[in-house]
Amino acid sequence: MWSLIITCFVVIAVIDVLVKGVKKAAKPTRRNTAKRKARPQRTATAKSSDHQALKKAFTPNAHTNAPAPTPHRKEVAIHWTTTFLRALEWKRYEEICMEYLRIKNCMAEVTCIGADGGIDIRIKNPEGKVFAVAQCKAWSRPIGVNLIRELYGVMAAEKVKHGIFLTTSEYTSAALAFAKGKNLLLIDSDELIALINGLDDTNKKRLGDIATQGDYTTPTCVRCDTKMVRRTAKTGKNAGNEFWGCVNYPKCRMIMNIKRE
Repeated sequence: MWSLIITCFVVIAVIDVLVKGVKKAAKPTRRNTAKRKARPQRTATAKSSDHQALKKAFTPNAHTNAPAPTPHRKEVAIHWTTTFLRALEWKRYEEICMEYLRIKNCMAEVTCIGADGGIDIRIKNPEGKVFAVAQCKAWSRPIGVNLIRELYGVMAAEKVKHGIFLTTSEYTSAALAFAKGKNLLLIDSDELIALINGLDDTNKKRLGDIATQGDYTTPTCVRCDTKMVRRTAKTGKNAGNEFWGCVNYPKCRMIMNIKRE
């Protein structure tokens, strides 16, 4: 009789141990839960790399990861001068600026055609976040302080830390003074030419091919993204004067002045 009772207690104890073991195995540990919830945080070093990427991109003669030119490579035909830059239509100039940034390992993309809120190029970090915006102006007249102020305002609206202004011209003293001490980088025609000439022949030719592909002087309509046509004013105070008009007229009435050197 006593042996039967003792046997029953032993069986009950064994079952209790087994049940507790199953529950413990099914319950996730606190350590594993914490591991699943942990998310990678961007370090201060990673954030500073955004600034370093721009600094390197706009440092003349900075080396890139591009392959070295092969022996006996044919000389690059394009001569990068201010005259050549100013001959480019506005959209082609933007494409050159964007491609230069890509050559320098910056994740750059052109904004959509049309009203762009003062941004032509957005630059992203490896995480895909925009950390810099760029404005490109294919002008022959100097860039004034108002345009630089506008870019600075766009930086605040977009919540980005860095701004870049690139032009085929130069900057007024007021524009340069406003940018001083801010995260604004002003690149004029001479500086861009120096940067391009600092590239190896492979990438210099790459930019030259993009610059001169097809019609690179006729401007593109900012609304329709099509090449404009040369027209002559029939009436009004500008009668007899030539201008660039959209091929989609009268649906699109966008016009542009013809460059006069």
